[in-house]
Amino acid sequence: MRFDDRSARVALDRLLGKGPLDRWPRRRGDLDMLLALACSAFERRRAYREDEVNERLNDWLARFTVPGVLDHVTIRRLMIDARLLLRDSAGRAYRLNPAKLQSMPAVGSTLDPGAVLAELAEQRERRKREREEDAAS
Repeated sequence: MRFDDRSARVALDRLLGKGPLDRWPRRRGDLDMLLALACSAFERRRAYREDEVNERLNDWLARFTVPGVLDHVTIRRLMIDARLLLRDSAGRAYRLNPAKLQSMPAVGSTLDPGAVLAELAEQRERRKREREEDAAS
């Protein structure tokens, strides 16, 4: 699936509109977008050990998901299945797939789900304050 920052932002607004992500996305396109955005947790040309991949994915997920709902192991496996993340034959080294990165514009995007979640929370609080001020006047 191909998407750009705008369509990814619309999807993130929908997924995170009520707060941190508390379930796996139901739409395949939403899951594909999350997998592509997860690539931002990695440097393009660097190889990683499995524990490094897990740590980076855990840190990335912690910014916008409810703990324990989306796990680093499943995300890592889905990234491998989608060929976004390549594993060497011994299973010791992982790296981003350069061919896949070129075909997916949202990969390497500056769009950060954690920042989107924070922005949406700020907007909700601002609307709440405005309603309270309107009710008080």
